[in-house]
Order: sequence, then structure tokens, then C-alpha cells
Amino acid sequence: MNSFWNGKRRYVALLLFLAGVFVALEVPPVIPFIQLPGENLPAGYNIPFTDIRITNTLVAAVIVWLLLLLFLVYIARRRPSDGSEVPPGGFYNMFEALYEGLMGFIGGIAGGPHFRLIFNMFMTIFLIVLLSNWMSLVPGIDTVGFIHPHVKEKYDVEKDEYKVITTDGFEIYQGFLGISYVNGQCNWISPADEAAADATALAAAEAARAAAEQDLLVEAAYDRYKAAHDGHGDDAGGESSGDAHAEDDHAPAVAESDAAAAAYDEVLAARVAEKQARADRGCYTGVAVSPWQDGYIAADDKAKKAPIPLHPDPSSDEAKRVPWVVLPWVRVASTDLNMTLTLAIIAVVMVQYVGVKALGIGYFTKFFNFATLFKSPLGGIDVAVGLLELIGDFAKILSFSFRLLGAMFAGAILLFVMSFLVPILPWPFFILEFFVGAIQALVFALLTAIFMQLATISHHHDDDHDHAEAH
Repeated sequence: MNSFWNGKRRYVALLLFLAGVFVALEVPPVIPFIQLPGENLPAGYNIPFTDIRITNTLVAAVIVWLLLLLFLVYIARRRPSDGSEVPPGGFYNMFEALYEGLMGFIGGIAGGPHFRLIFNMFMTIFLIVLLSNWMSLVPGIDTVGFIHPHVKEKYDVEKDEYKVITTDGFEIYQGFLGISYVNGQCNWISPADEAAADATALAAAEAARAAAEQDLLVEAAYDRYKAAHDGHGDDAGGESSGDAHAEDDHAPAVAESDAAAAAYDEVLAARVAEKQARADRGCYTGVAVSPWQDGYIAADDKAKKAPIPLHPDPSSDEAKRVPWVVLPWVRVASTDLNMTLTLAIIAVVMVQYVGVKALGIGYFTKFFNFATLFKSPLGGIDVAVGLLELIGDFAKILSFSFRLLGAMFAGAILLFVMSFLVPILPWPFFILEFFVGAIQALVFALLTAIFMQLATISHHHDDDHDHAEAH
């Protein structure tokens, strides 16, 4: 342990820690927009010679394949040409030890004439899923990309036109070198909603003023009634009591005015404080003029009626009128059902392939076993068992795909949330996802190898063995 931290490693670790603290303090944390399907990249990013839009999960899948290709070239160049050559050290030795360990492990499960095919399939799936899962640990994946206005067009049947409508999202600001950043601390509020909230606060303040005035009137009436009944029949000092009553008529009016104003200001101050809190976080304020501000015209609905831009310039004032989200350049491929479902289909197809290769056309009798239907009273059970086997193979596609998708999608959300809550020290969760990604890759590949091995075993091997002994 001490030798590991000697030399430059300790300074590299310290530099990385300080860089993480700097970024956490200077760059506001952002929670990327979370959705299950892979996001389409903006217009113009199509698959060559087609109209199919490229998704960010497809970009991640291509990167994984390129990394695998480079990895194979590296291994081929580093591998010793014969047994007398000393193998190089470093990463190659680590991979060779892992490769031989996995080969021995799979050999104990699927040894036999089809071992090489099963092991090759196991290793291929393992490396693809492992690299896909570990991409979530790379800085910038899922968080760096296009600043995308989160709006969509909706067709209005009655008016025969398209309308631009907004959804949820965040505000943006211009940062270093004019780069646009999503402000994760400021949920976007439309100008119309802000104006409506201001009007609601003003109405609530007016209601509080009226309620305070009504309470004071009731109290004043009760006080006058009590004073009149308490002083009834007291003739002494009648002239002076009349003067005191004249003074008391003015005092309640002043009290009513002060109390009503205080109730009005208290309710309105809460809304002003809420707007100020958003301003302190760098959020938009004043997009719609407040009803209590100078220059407000009640009949002026310009802020509400202004059209919503479909493709605003992030650096313009129009950017305040729409919500924004981060459209990542690269998103982890294993968080997309298309990728996990594709791997699941390939795995199940390979199970059928190795079964047919090992047992021939008779392999399908485990699904459609009608041989004993009319020969034995239990023949119907064989048919039902075969249909259950068929359903089970289709169920493998679902279990394979959704197990991997659920684990990695949940892990990605965990990293988003914890990086937002504790941006300085999220390392325990990255370590957790490191092991989760490796375990999920091993489970996916190992189940494929086990099912392939089971497919090579005849369901009638016991009957065939008994038949051979009889001869």
C-alpha cells in the first residue's frame, strides 16, 4: 500500500481531488433530463444515406465496438509469438490472468466438444456489456452535450395549425467562453405561470387585507357595545364622556388601516421573498412584470400572448421563454432497451443454434414432443412440458434484457442524484457502480453460457442409454 502511494501517484490523486472540489464549487450541478428511450440527436445527425436519426445510445454502442477493436489489436501485438518468449508485464498480464481464469471457470460448466463456441460467446458478451456498463463512470457521459429546448409541436385540430407547447426543464446561463450551461438549481417557470403566481399572490394579499379589516370592525363593534352597556346609567361626567367618544371614533380607524396594511404586506412579502430567493440562485426574475410593480398595466397580456419559440438562440432573450435540457452526446448503451433487447435476442438465438448443432433437428422435440401423445397416458404431459419450454425460452429474452436495463438505468440515476447532492465526494457510489457493472456483465454472459450448455444435452439421453444397454 505504501509503495503504491509513493512517487507521483499521491500527487495525481491530490490533483484529482482538488479538481473535483473546484468543479463542485464553481460549476452548478446539473441533473440531466431522464427518460428511458435513447434521445435522438438534433436534425442533421442521421445515419449516412438514410433518414434514420442517430441516437446517443447508438453513439455509445459504436464507441464500445471501436474500443473492442483497439483492444484486440493491442492484445494481438502484445501476445508472445511462442512459448519461449517472456510475456510482457502490465495490463496484458492482468488480462491474460483474467482470460485464463474465466476459461477455466467456463470449462468446469460447459466442458465438451462445444466448449470453444460457448466460451467465445461468453467472452464476447462479457466484454461488450462490461465496457457498456463502465462507460457511466467516465466524466462527461450523460452530462455533456447539446443544450436542447424542451418544447414540442402539437397539432390543433380546431384551428388547423401547429402550436409550440412547453414541458418541464431548466433555465440556462452563459458561462466560460460563451458556453451555455443548464442551471440545475432553477426549474423553468413560464412567463404566464409567473404572472399567474404574482396575480394569485396579489389576490391573496387583498383577501388578507379584507379579512383583517373585517376582524377589526367586528372587534370595534363589540368594544362599543361593551362600553355602552358598561357606562349605562352613569350620569356623572356626561359631557366629558362625549368628548372621549369623539376621540375613540378616530382611533379604531387608524388601527384598522395599520392592521390591514400589515396583513396585506405580510402575504405579499412571502411572494417577493420567493422571487428574491430564485434571483439569489441566479434564476430568471422579472420575465413578467409583477402586478405590484410600477408600470404594470392590467390589460397588458403581452407576456402571456408572446409566441413560444421552437428553436431559440440560447444567448438571446427568447431563451427565457422555453425550458432547456441537456441532450447528451453519449449515453450509456446499456440504459437503452434497444441494446439490451438486441443482446438478449442474440443470446437466445445462439442457444438454439448450439442446440441444433449438438442434437440436430431432434433438438426441437423438447418444444414439440408429440411422439408419446398417442402411445402413453402421460403423453399430454410431455406436450405441455414442451410448450412450457418454448414459453420459457421467450421469457429468457425478457429476463435478460430487463434485468440488465433495470440495474444500469437505476445505477445511472443514482450517480446523477448523488453527484447533485454531494458533488465533492460521490466516489463511494462510483465504486459501487464499478462492481455492479462488472457483476451484471458476468451474470448476463454466464447465464448465456449455462443455457447454451443445457441446450446441448438431449432430453432423451436416459432413454437412449437404456436402449443401448438392452442391445
